Amino acid sequence: MVTTKLNKLLCNLLIFFINMEELKRSGLYIDEIYRLRVQDPTVVNQTVKLRQECLEYSRNLHDFKKLGEDFFKLSSSYAKEVEKDKLRSISTQNQLKTMAKQRQAEHQVYPSQVFEQTVNLERLKSQYQYLQRIESEQQETMSNFLMNQ
Repeated sequence: MVTTKLNKLLCNLLIFFINMEELKRSGLYIDEIYRLRVQDPTVVNQTVKLRQECLEYSRNLHDFKKLGEDFFKLSSSYAKEVEKDKLRSISTQNQLKTMAKQRQAEHQVYPSQVFEQTVNLERLKSQYQYLQRIESEQQETMSNFLMNQ
């Protein structure tokens, strides 16, 4: 009896596989949960896997785009700061050049001012000597006048 049941089961299994082959030839398939499908289960599995990979790629692409946008914003911000610092440094350089030119002009003026002051000092010295001579002459004249009186 067990052998009969086993034979029956083997026959049914053989009929099932033969029917599956006929189904496959006609483009129909039975999946792992015994549902009738139009596509081959391996193709379906590959399609699902491909869909998942595409979704993952799409997420990665979105993340990359966001990173690119963040990098662009950050680099633009740094570029603006660098440009401000650049303009500030150019302004400082120009101020230093102007100060150097002013100092150079002052250094060129100083010798002429020193010469002018030296000439003025010499003039004042000679005028002082002249006034001292006049004072001494007047003192002498006054002394003589007082003595003669």
